[in-house]
Amino acid sequence: MLVSNNSTGKDAWLKGFSKSSKRVYRNGYEKFIEFMNSTEEGEWNDKRLLKEREIDLKERNFAFEQKVVDFYQWLDKLPRKPSDNTKKAYMSGICSFFAFHRLNLKFTKPQRTKIWKPAKPVKKYYEFTLEDLRRMNQVANPKERYVFLVGKSLGLRAFDFVGLKQGTFEAHLKGEAPVSLGEIYTQKEEVKASPFLDEDAVETSKTWLRILESKGKRDPRKRMINISKQEVDLIIKKLAKRAGINTGNEIVRFHQLRVFLCTRLSSVTSESRWKQIVGKRVPESSYVKPFNLREDYAKVLPHTTVQEKVAQDEVNKLRKEVKELREEGKSFKYRERTLMDKIDNLEQQLNELREEIKKLTKKQEKGLLEIYGDGEPPSTEITELEFPEEIDVSEEESEPQ
Repeated sequence: MLVSNNSTGKDAWLKGFSKSSKRVYRNGYEKFIEFMNSTEEGEWNDKRLLKEREIDLKERNFAFEQKVVDFYQWLDKLPRKPSDNTKKAYMSGICSFFAFHRLNLKFTKPQRTKIWKPAKPVKKYYEFTLEDLRRMNQVANPKERYVFLVGKSLGLRAFDFVGLKQGTFEAHLKGEAPVSLGEIYTQKEEVKASPFLDEDAVETSKTWLRILESKGKRDPRKRMINISKQEVDLIIKKLAKRAGINTGNEIVRFHQLRVFLCTRLSSVTSESRWKQIVGKRVPESSYVKPFNLREDYAKVLPHTTVQEKVAQDEVNKLRKEVKELREEGKSFKYRERTLMDKIDNLEQQLNELREEIKKLTKKQEKGLLEIYGDGEPPSTEITELEFPEEIDVSEEESEPQ
């Protein structure tokens, strides 16, 4: 027999949300109860809300829809006025509360316009360009380079990024970029992202893992980088300033790396696919396996790669030239060694000849002294022999008489 769970009320409704959503929706619900207590008779709570809404629907008065619109306007009169985005979150929470109990709110078009009008921008965030990231790369240290290059490649939110483990990278740093990092569970929307490492991120991740190993901090169970969400924001802010990027009065934060990737992904692939890559909720029917997203991600690489890629044929040419130079170097060293050996042999022979000449000279001098005594010996210099200019050897004169 099928048994249903008929739990109702505020706690049953909030139980299904994440920690962050639960906090916002609870605040909105409590503000709505405060509003109802100040504008309607009697004491209001979740049970009375549900009971009154049932009557409202049964009699088709739809009075609660207008009460929610009035609540939205009432929020502007509070001493601490919430932002437009916070008010919209409160509205989503109230609508969710009634929908959870099958008592959905049904607004008219004018009512929807009042509640869901576009929020006024409170803060202006700086949007990075590819040239900005290249300038940052030139002045970044290894830790900063890991944060902004891998952050840009994955497109995850800050608190999901800082939670990545070393083992996740070790298991996937194989093959040619883009490299899938598998499925990463995201905290805010409670869905799985299917991020990729581009060429920048692959090399940077390998370098960072080597650094961790050199410091004795390599452990697949530990995080890649042990910092908070606030610290990654500070790293990006300082790096942009050091790179000389003029951001005016706009705010620089880590989340803008996610915006950078999402903007470019949306121009080369469908909405459901780029949302799955970065971890945004998509319809169940649109979900595909991570390896099927690789081609989609590859399309965006020319627009997001920071470290300029050298063509493969140029790499092969350089490698060939290096090999030839090394061979020439070996040949030169061999010829040099051979010539040096010959020179050493010639020098040795020359020294031996000099010693032999010295010995012969001494013997000659000793022999001359024995022959001539103290007298001056004749010159031992060899002079040119003199011959007659011409000798006539004709046959007539040579015959005997």
